[in-house]
Amino acid sequence: MRSKTIHIHPDVADKNFIPVSRRDLVKTIIRQSGEGRLNKQYSQLDQSKTHQLRTLIEILQTIYHARYHRYYLSLKAAYRPFNPDKNVVTMRTWTSDEKQCLQKKLFSEMSALLQKANYEELDEDQINQALNDEMTRGLSIGVELDDYQQVLIYARGRGLIKAQQRYWQSLFLKKREVDIPIYRRLNMLFRFRNINELEKLLKKKGLNRFNLWLYLRRHKRLMQDTNSDDYIFLRQFRDIPCTDLEMLFPNSTLRFTLLDKIKLTATGGAGTVGGIMVFLSKLAIAVKPLTILIAVLGFGGVLGRQIKNVFYQQKHYRMVLSRSLYTHSLDINVGVISTLLDQALDEDLKESMIAYFILLQASDEFLSSFEVKLRAEDFLLTHFRVTINFEVSDALTKLRKDGLTIKKGNKYQAIKIDSASENLEEHWFDLYGATQRLGEVLDESYS
Repeated sequence: MRSKTIHIHPDVADKNFIPVSRRDLVKTIIRQSGEGRLNKQYSQLDQSKTHQLRTLIEILQTIYHARYHRYYLSLKAAYRPFNPDKNVVTMRTWTSDEKQCLQKKLFSEMSALLQKANYEELDEDQINQALNDEMTRGLSIGVELDDYQQVLIYARGRGLIKAQQRYWQSLFLKKREVDIPIYRRLNMLFRFRNINELEKLLKKKGLNRFNLWLYLRRHKRLMQDTNSDDYIFLRQFRDIPCTDLEMLFPNSTLRFTLLDKIKLTATGGAGTVGGIMVFLSKLAIAVKPLTILIAVLGFGGVLGRQIKNVFYQQKHYRMVLSRSLYTHSLDINVGVISTLLDQALDEDLKESMIAYFILLQASDEFLSSFEVKLRAEDFLLTHFRVTINFEVSDALTKLRKDGLTIKKGNKYQAIKIDSASENLEEHWFDLYGATQRLGEVLDESYS
């Protein structure tokens, strides 16, 4: 008998993200509950309960949607004074202390939301390493992190893409195929420093007056909108090479690479030197003013062509950068909040449904959290050919909170479907009361 080869999904190995659509997961759970084919050691669920299980899952999804809608309203209220895209008139003004509290709340809740969606934060060392590594697109970009008051970067899902790159061993004449590591999804949250705060920071770092003037001049050009330091910007991208974080920062500046400097020096330098020699030789033998004018114009043409080459290279790099950002951008500002809430909702639901199904299939048997974890990972590997690090503790905590499981010592057992549906109905009425209280809080914040 030939053994079947299981292809592990390369993007999610040892990660928490479940790369399976909720629809496909529900269909598989319902089918397996009726057929009992998950594993021979699991008991088959009674056929008459299959419809009830489908109904239970629908109720669970409805409750999760209602919870996350409350979450969405709360985040939008906190983001309201910092939203650069707001297009409605508001009579409400916020003091500096209120904005500081709201900013702290927004960053804290967004971090929690990103973790719920199974994103991982890139720490300062990872960001600095990415900024120092050579970019994959042949660009050289500089980023001044001092411009930012606060920056958060979260990524989810890693993968590899194929790319053609030139290499120095062939004198950059040939290309070879290389694997480039990427982040499947990447989110950024950042806020600029105001000019006074930035000036104090740079003086503290010991910048001299001239360099301080240059830095602040560049910063003022960057902040074309005078209120930019009042805003908090949210960005979401897809398929970003791990070494290309520089291009995502709005204060990035293009620089020439070493290869560009060598090429421009070799071509431009030789052309300029040749032009100077021709100019001097013509000038030495020139007698008439017209001859001198022609020599000057010829030299100016050579010099202008070299300057044109420099600007052309800069224009080409800007086009590459703009095209890359257009290709990789997914959403901005309030749209990012909405997208992340949908992703977090999906992850929470998938974890809960898988854990409940595993416990339900075990019938009257109590399972430890480790056993639930192993069976959940085996379920995903068997039916979807993906391997992940299933967050069993988070899943079991949610199930206990919703009254879908009981705990005996260190082991868990699923509540039967009938009782589980009744428990969820009680949670629905509790959620209705909590939504009313949230509405009162939001009304106060709008007043």
